[in-house]
Amino acid sequence: MPLSLSPRPLFNSARLAGALAISIVVAGCVTGAGGGAGGVATPSAPNVSPSSSTPPQPSGSISASGFYLRAWQTQALAPQYTFTWLPQATISGGEYIDGIVAVPTIYPGPLWVSPSVQTISAKGIDAIVAEARKQGLLGTTSDFTGAPMAGAVMGHIQMIVDGTTYDLIGSPGAVAAAGTTPAPGAAAAFAAFWQDITGLSMWLPDDLGQSSAYEPESLAVLALPPTDATSGIKPNEVAWPLATPFSKLGTAMGNDAYRCVVVTGADLAKLLPVVQQANQLTRFVDSAKVQDSLAVRAMVPGEPSPCA
Repeated sequence: MPLSLSPRPLFNSARLAGALAISIVVAGCVTGAGGGAGGVATPSAPNVSPSSSTPPQPSGSISASGFYLRAWQTQALAPQYTFTWLPQATISGGEYIDGIVAVPTIYPGPLWVSPSVQTISAKGIDAIVAEARKQGLLGTTSDFTGAPMAGAVMGHIQMIVDGTTYDLIGSPGAVAAAGTTPAPGAAAAFAAFWQDITGLSMWLPDDLGQSSAYEPESLAVLALPPTDATSGIKPNEVAWPLATPFSKLGTAMGNDAYRCVVVTGADLAKLLPVVQQANQLTRFVDSAKVQDSLAVRAMVPGEPSPCA
Protein backbone atom coordinates (compact mmCIF):
# COMPACT_ATOMS: atom_id res chain seq x y z
CA MET A 1 0.00 0.00 0.00
CA PRO A 2 1.62 3.29 -1.10
CA LEU A 3 2.15 5.89 1.57
CA SER A 4 2.60 9.64 1.50
CA LEU A 5 3.69 12.02 4.21
CA SER A 6 0.91 14.26 5.42
CA PRO A 7 0.67 16.71 8.31
CA ARG A 8 -2.75 15.45 9.28
CA PRO A 9 -5.36 12.78 8.51
CA LEU A 10 -7.28 13.62 5.35
CA PHE A 11 -10.61 15.35 5.99
CA ASN A 12 -13.45 13.08 5.00
CA SER A 13 -16.08 15.48 3.68
CA ALA A 14 -16.33 16.22 -0.02
CA ARG A 15 -18.19 19.40 0.96
CA LEU A 16 -15.05 20.77 2.57
CA ALA A 17 -12.57 19.64 -0.07
CA GLY A 18 -12.60 22.91 -2.00
CA ALA A 19 -11.81 25.08 1.00
CA LEU A 20 -9.17 22.67 2.21
CA ALA A 21 -7.55 22.67 -1.21
CA ILE A 22 -7.32 26.45 -1.02
CA SER A 23 -5.59 26.21 2.34
CA ILE A 24 -3.06 23.72 0.97
CA VAL A 25 -2.23 25.97 -1.98
CA VAL A 26 -1.69 28.95 0.32
CA ALA A 27 0.22 26.93 2.88
CA GLY A 28 2.56 25.09 0.58
CA CYS A 29 3.59 22.24 2.84
CA VAL A 30 1.32 22.66 5.87
CA THR A 31 2.34 20.02 8.28
CA GLY A 32 -1.34 19.88 10.50
CA ALA A 33 -10.56 19.37 28.10
CA GLY A 34 -10.97 17.74 30.71
CA GLY A 35 -13.92 15.43 31.38
CA GLY A 36 -15.14 12.73 33.66
CA ALA A 37 -14.21 9.13 32.98
CA GLY A 38 -16.54 7.37 30.62
CA GLY A 39 -17.99 10.38 28.83
CA VAL A 40 -17.48 13.26 26.49
CA ALA A 41 -15.33 16.08 27.79
CA THR A 42 -16.63 19.56 28.46
CA PRO A 43 -14.78 21.92 26.06
CA SER A 44 -12.23 24.07 27.85
CA ALA A 45 -8.96 25.80 27.11
CA PRO A 46 -5.94 26.40 29.32
CA ASN A 47 -5.55 29.93 30.63
CA VAL A 48 -1.99 30.59 29.52
CA SER A 49 -0.14 33.73 28.51
CA PRO A 50 3.51 34.45 27.64
CA SER A 51 4.12 35.61 31.20
CA SER A 52 2.10 32.93 32.95
CA SER A 53 3.81 30.44 35.21
CA THR A 54 0.84 28.05 35.19
CA PRO A 55 1.16 25.31 32.52
CA PRO A 56 -1.84 23.75 30.76
CA GLN A 57 -2.93 20.71 32.73
CA PRO A 58 -5.59 18.75 30.83
CA SER A 59 -3.75 15.42 31.00
CA GLY A 60 -0.63 15.70 33.16
CA SER A 61 1.15 17.48 30.33
CA ILE A 62 4.34 18.79 31.95
CA SER A 63 7.39 16.63 32.41
CA ALA A 64 9.33 16.38 35.67
CA SER A 65 12.07 18.51 34.13
CA GLY A 66 9.63 21.41 33.74
CA PHE A 67 9.62 21.33 29.93
CA TYR A 68 6.68 21.30 27.54
CA LEU A 69 6.44 22.12 23.84
CA ARG A 70 3.65 22.13 21.28
CA ALA A 71 3.93 23.44 17.71
CA TRP A 72 0.85 23.86 15.53
CA GLN A 73 -0.39 25.85 12.55
CA THR A 74 -3.44 28.03 11.92
CA GLN A 75 -4.97 29.71 8.93
CA ALA A 76 -7.88 32.09 8.41
CA LEU A 77 -10.42 29.38 7.61
CA ALA A 78 -13.59 28.23 9.33
CA PRO A 79 -12.61 25.83 12.15
CA GLN A 80 -14.27 22.79 10.57
CA TYR A 81 -11.88 23.08 7.63
CA THR A 82 -8.81 22.80 9.84
CA PHE A 83 -10.31 20.38 12.35
CA THR A 84 -7.97 17.51 11.55
CA TRP A 85 -4.78 19.57 11.64
CA LEU A 86 -2.63 17.85 14.23
CA PRO A 87 0.04 19.75 16.15
CA GLN A 88 3.20 19.05 14.20
CA ALA A 89 5.26 18.40 17.31
CA THR A 90 4.48 17.93 20.99
CA ILE A 91 6.90 17.19 23.82
CA SER A 92 5.34 16.34 27.16
CA GLY A 93 6.45 14.15 30.04
CA GLY A 94 9.63 13.13 28.24
CA GLU A 95 7.79 11.98 25.12
CA TYR A 96 7.83 13.43 21.61
CA ILE A 97 4.60 13.10 19.60
CA ASP A 98 5.18 13.53 15.87
CA GLY A 99 2.09 14.91 14.12
CA ILE A 100 3.50 14.52 10.60
CA VAL A 101 2.01 11.16 9.71
CA ALA A 102 2.08 8.76 6.77
CA VAL A 103 -1.30 8.56 5.04
CA PRO A 104 -2.09 5.78 2.54
CA THR A 105 -2.59 7.31 -0.91
CA ILE A 106 -5.86 5.48 -1.58
CA TYR A 107 -9.50 6.55 -1.67
CA PRO A 108 -11.38 6.17 0.48
CA GLY A 109 -8.49 6.28 2.89
CA PRO A 110 -8.66 5.34 6.55
CA LEU A 111 -10.64 7.63 8.83
CA TRP A 112 -8.05 7.29 11.59
CA VAL A 113 -4.31 7.75 11.13
CA SER A 114 -2.28 7.66 14.33
CA PRO A 115 0.60 9.99 15.10
CA SER A 116 3.73 8.39 16.46
CA VAL A 117 5.40 8.78 19.85
CA GLN A 118 9.01 8.41 20.99
CA THR A 119 10.85 9.10 24.20
CA ILE A 120 13.21 12.07 24.15
CA SER A 121 16.26 12.32 26.37
CA ALA A 122 17.09 15.10 28.81
CA LYS A 123 20.01 15.92 26.55
CA GLY A 124 17.63 16.37 23.64
CA ILE A 125 15.40 18.70 25.65
CA ASP A 126 18.45 20.71 26.71
CA ALA A 127 19.42 21.05 23.04
CA ILE A 128 15.95 22.36 22.15
CA VAL A 129 16.01 24.96 24.92
CA ALA A 130 19.56 26.01 24.00
CA GLU A 131 18.55 26.44 20.36
CA ALA A 132 15.48 28.48 21.32
CA ARG A 133 17.69 30.81 23.38
CA LYS A 134 20.24 31.03 20.57
CA GLN A 135 17.50 32.06 18.15
CA GLY A 136 16.29 34.78 20.55
CA LEU A 137 12.89 33.21 21.18
CA LEU A 138 12.86 33.03 24.98
CA GLY A 139 12.84 36.73 25.76
CA THR A 140 9.99 39.21 26.04
CA THR A 141 9.09 39.15 22.33
CA SER A 142 6.36 36.73 21.28
CA ASP A 143 5.46 37.89 17.75
CA PHE A 144 7.89 36.85 15.00
CA THR A 145 5.50 37.09 12.06
CA GLY A 146 7.39 39.76 10.16
CA ALA A 147 5.24 40.77 7.17
CA PRO A 148 3.24 37.65 6.23
CA MET A 149 1.05 37.47 3.13
CA ALA A 150 -2.69 37.75 3.66
CA GLY A 151 -4.15 34.33 4.40
CA ALA A 152 -0.76 32.79 5.10
CA VAL A 153 -0.36 29.86 7.46
CA MET A 154 0.93 30.92 10.86
CA GLY A 155 3.08 28.79 13.13
CA HIS A 156 2.51 28.73 16.89
CA ILE A 157 4.86 27.37 19.52
CA GLN A 158 4.02 27.04 23.17
CA MET A 159 7.01 26.26 25.37
CA ILE A 160 7.22 25.93 29.12
CA VAL A 161 10.76 26.17 30.43
CA ASP A 162 11.36 25.98 34.19
CA GLY A 163 7.84 27.17 34.93
CA THR A 164 7.77 30.07 32.48
CA THR A 165 5.36 29.85 29.54
CA TYR A 166 6.26 31.29 26.14
CA ASP A 167 3.49 31.60 23.52
CA LEU A 168 5.19 32.37 20.22
CA ILE A 169 3.80 33.09 16.76
CA GLY A 170 5.67 33.38 13.49
CA SER A 171 5.84 32.42 9.85
CA PRO A 172 7.26 28.91 9.26
CA GLY A 173 8.20 29.94 5.74
CA ALA A 174 10.29 33.01 6.60
CA VAL A 175 13.86 32.81 5.30
CA ALA A 176 17.00 34.80 5.89
CA ALA A 177 18.74 36.59 3.05
CA ALA A 178 20.80 34.28 0.86
CA GLY A 179 24.15 33.43 2.40
CA THR A 180 23.26 34.85 5.82
CA THR A 181 22.38 33.40 9.21
CA PRO A 182 19.07 34.52 10.74
CA ALA A 183 19.52 37.25 13.34
CA PRO A 184 18.29 36.24 16.82
CA GLY A 185 14.69 37.30 17.26
CA ALA A 186 14.07 37.73 13.54
CA ALA A 187 11.19 36.08 11.66
CA ALA A 188 13.70 33.78 9.95
CA ALA A 189 15.08 32.73 13.36
CA PHE A 190 11.60 31.56 14.36
CA ALA A 191 11.31 29.68 11.06
CA ALA A 192 14.71 28.02 11.57
CA PHE A 193 13.69 26.84 15.03
CA TRP A 194 10.36 25.64 13.62
CA GLN A 195 12.16 23.49 11.08
CA ASP A 196 14.29 21.99 13.85
CA ILE A 197 11.46 21.03 16.19
CA THR A 198 9.22 19.69 13.45
CA GLY A 199 12.05 17.52 12.16
CA LEU A 200 13.50 16.11 15.38
CA SER A 201 14.16 12.71 13.81
CA MET A 202 16.67 14.42 11.54
CA TRP A 203 17.94 17.05 13.99
CA LEU A 204 18.28 14.96 17.16
CA PRO A 205 18.02 11.31 16.06
CA ASP A 206 20.30 10.01 18.82
CA ASP A 207 18.08 11.55 21.52
CA LEU A 208 14.89 9.82 20.42
CA GLY A 209 13.74 6.35 21.39
CA GLN A 210 11.93 3.76 19.30
CA SER A 211 8.81 4.97 17.52
CA SER A 212 5.38 3.50 18.25
CA ALA A 213 1.75 4.44 17.60
CA TYR A 214 0.44 7.12 19.92
CA GLU A 215 -2.44 6.04 22.15
CA PRO A 216 -4.50 9.17 22.86
CA GLU A 217 -6.28 9.89 26.14
CA SER A 218 -8.86 11.95 24.27
CA LEU A 219 -10.23 12.09 20.75
CA ALA A 220 -11.53 15.15 18.89
CA VAL A 221 -14.63 14.23 16.88
CA LEU A 222 -16.54 16.29 14.32
CA ALA A 223 -19.88 14.85 13.18
CA LEU A 224 -21.00 16.24 9.82
CA PRO A 225 -23.56 15.57 7.08
CA PRO A 226 -22.99 12.23 5.32
CA THR A 227 -20.28 12.27 2.70
CA ASP A 228 -21.57 11.68 -0.82
CA ALA A 229 -20.52 8.51 -2.61
CA THR A 230 -18.01 9.10 -5.39
CA SER A 231 -16.69 7.05 -8.31
CA GLY A 232 -19.35 4.43 -7.76
CA ILE A 233 -18.06 3.56 -4.27
CA LYS A 234 -20.92 2.76 -1.91
CA PRO A 235 -20.35 4.05 1.64
CA ASN A 236 -20.49 1.41 4.35
CA GLU A 237 -22.66 1.91 7.41
CA VAL A 238 -21.53 1.37 11.01
CA ALA A 239 -23.50 1.64 14.22
CA TRP A 240 -22.62 4.74 16.27
CA PRO A 241 -21.19 3.18 19.46
CA LEU A 242 -22.04 6.00 21.90
CA ALA A 243 -25.33 6.52 23.71
CA THR A 244 -25.55 10.24 22.85
CA PRO A 245 -27.24 10.75 19.45
CA PHE A 246 -25.74 13.14 16.92
CA SER A 247 -28.43 15.78 17.51
CA LYS A 248 -27.27 16.18 21.12
CA LEU A 249 -23.57 15.54 20.64
CA GLY A 250 -21.16 18.14 22.01
CA THR A 251 -21.55 21.64 20.61
CA ALA A 252 -22.36 23.11 17.22
CA MET A 253 -19.41 24.17 15.07
CA GLY A 254 -20.57 26.86 12.69
CA ASN A 255 -24.11 25.44 12.52
CA ASP A 256 -26.07 22.49 13.91
CA ALA A 257 -25.09 20.33 10.94
CA TYR A 258 -21.59 20.13 12.39
CA ARG A 259 -21.28 18.85 15.97
CA CYS A 260 -17.95 18.86 17.81
CA VAL A 261 -17.01 16.89 20.91
CA VAL A 262 -13.92 15.67 22.76
CA VAL A 263 -14.33 12.03 23.77
CA THR A 264 -12.54 10.51 26.77
CA GLY A 265 -12.63 7.59 29.19
CA ALA A 266 -15.05 4.70 28.61
CA ASP A 267 -16.58 6.41 25.57
CA LEU A 268 -13.12 6.66 24.03
CA ALA A 269 -12.63 2.94 24.60
CA LYS A 270 -15.87 2.29 22.69
CA LEU A 271 -15.31 4.75 19.85
CA LEU A 272 -11.62 4.46 18.99
CA PRO A 273 -11.68 0.80 17.82
CA VAL A 274 -14.67 1.62 15.59
CA VAL A 275 -13.07 4.63 13.88
CA GLN A 276 -9.82 2.70 13.48
CA GLN A 277 -11.71 0.29 11.22
CA ALA A 278 -13.64 2.99 9.33
CA ASN A 279 -12.76 4.89 6.17
CA GLN A 280 -13.44 8.37 4.85
CA LEU A 281 -16.82 7.36 3.38
CA THR A 282 -18.11 5.43 6.40
CA ARG A 283 -21.52 6.56 7.61
CA PHE A 284 -22.29 6.19 11.30
CA VAL A 285 -25.88 5.46 12.26
CA ASP A 286 -27.08 6.55 15.73
CA SER A 287 -29.99 5.23 17.82
CA ALA A 288 -32.39 7.63 16.05
CA LYS A 289 -31.31 6.18 12.67
CA VAL A 290 -29.60 9.45 11.78
CA GLN A 291 -26.53 9.06 9.58
CA ASP A 292 -23.46 11.24 9.90
CA SER A 293 -19.90 11.13 8.67
CA LEU A 294 -17.00 11.84 11.01
CA ALA A 295 -13.69 13.63 11.10
CA VAL A 296 -11.48 12.49 13.97
CA ARG A 297 -8.02 13.08 15.33
CA ALA A 298 -5.98 12.48 18.45
CA MET A 299 -5.72 15.17 21.08
CA VAL A 300 -2.23 15.72 22.49
CA PRO A 301 -1.31 16.69 26.07
CA GLY A 302 -1.82 20.36 26.86
CA GLU A 303 -3.99 21.02 23.81
CA PRO A 304 -7.23 22.99 24.30
CA SER A 305 -10.49 21.64 22.92
CA PRO A 306 -11.07 22.43 19.23
CA CYS A 307 -14.81 22.67 20.02
CA ALA A 308 -14.53 25.85 22.08
